[in-house]
Amino acid sequence: MSYTNKLIKQLKPSATLAIKAKSLELKAQGKDIVSLSAGEPDFDTPDHIKAGAIKAMEAGKTKYTAVPGIPELRSAIAKKISKENSIPCEANNVIVSNGGKQAIYEALQVCLEPGDEVLVVSPYWVSYPDMVTLVGATPKVINTTADNSYKLQAEDLKNAISDKTKMLILNSPSNPTGAAYSKEELQALGAVIKDSNILVISDEVYEKITYGNFKFHSLAAAVPEIAENVITINAFSKAYSMTGWRVGYAIANTEIISAMSKLQSQTTSNVNTIAQYAALSALEGPQDFFKDMNKKFWDRMQKAIEMIEAIPGLSIASVPEGAFYLFIRIDELIENDARFSGSEDFCAFLLETVGVAVVPGIAFGDDKAFRISVSLDDETIVSGLSRIASALG
Repeated sequence: MSYTNKLIKQLKPSATLAIKAKSLELKAQGKDIVSLSAGEPDFDTPDHIKAGAIKAMEAGKTKYTAVPGIPELRSAIAKKISKENSIPCEANNVIVSNGGKQAIYEALQVCLEPGDEVLVVSPYWVSYPDMVTLVGATPKVINTTADNSYKLQAEDLKNAISDKTKMLILNSPSNPTGAAYSKEELQALGAVIKDSNILVISDEVYEKITYGNFKFHSLAAAVPEIAENVITINAFSKAYSMTGWRVGYAIANTEIISAMSKLQSQTTSNVNTIAQYAALSALEGPQDFFKDMNKKFWDRMQKAIEMIEAIPGLSIASVPEGAFYLFIRIDELIENDARFSGSEDFCAFLLETVGVAVVPGIAFGDDKAFRISVSLDDETIVSGLSRIASALG
């Protein structure tokens, strides 16, 4: 007798979390492991945010809140979205969730029916296809190439849309590639979306982490004529170094937000009250640390690229415009080295031979690459890449 259903049986654990767990397990056994897989900034949560949480606790803000979030936080998010992202937004267009992941899952759950098709751009964040499957819909992958900087092209989007297509998931800046869409690129996709009238989840959790002259634009602002069809996802996790606080949010039309609130009321109820007040302090406090944080990420990324390009068989096909990951190609190794049939073989080899943990590209839909993070201290990055260079001779 089996105690679990068919959907959960076909669900895969998050690859990034699985790698992290394996690294910690090996470290606990006394093995010397360098993990380059972390998907979180190494910076501590800023002091003014922690102070906001302490102040809330001392004031007795420890009870249940309204399911979609405390009014002050919803209003602050609406103000931020209206001013910074140029998306007209009121508090009733906002729901606060347990991280961006819950917001995405709830949006899928309330908008999709069994048999609906969801377009997922590859390389994709590891959880997108499984979350689509979990709600009974079907993920349909659109592959991008390094030649186009891993960005979805309007013509490919148009060709992928069928009578069953209900939604597109777009991630900019992207995890794992760092690809980020310009206003003009979003407008080209928006023209196709407008003609098809599909919904879009626009995952913008890395909006604050961009490099060079790239200017971030929200999809709903770049293409206002499709704004009613866009569900914008964001979180405090990456930008404010608040991964463990678990506070995300969604912006959408009131019908969708109301449905998500109803679902949340029957599952998790409100987000941790103290974390909500910390998030409020994040929005209302100093914002000047982003510049220094991004500079540090970029300096690390440049050093990592320099080291990677010197390692035989590895290459960076597209330099990231945002986020804090490098998607490293191993096409040459897979083609010429019998030890490696794909990214899982390669990553297992690194872990076993030199104790370096990285994430195989197959988890992101590309079996000829792997992902590392530069959201780590310089010493860890240099140590990990030096070990990889040693392993590959």
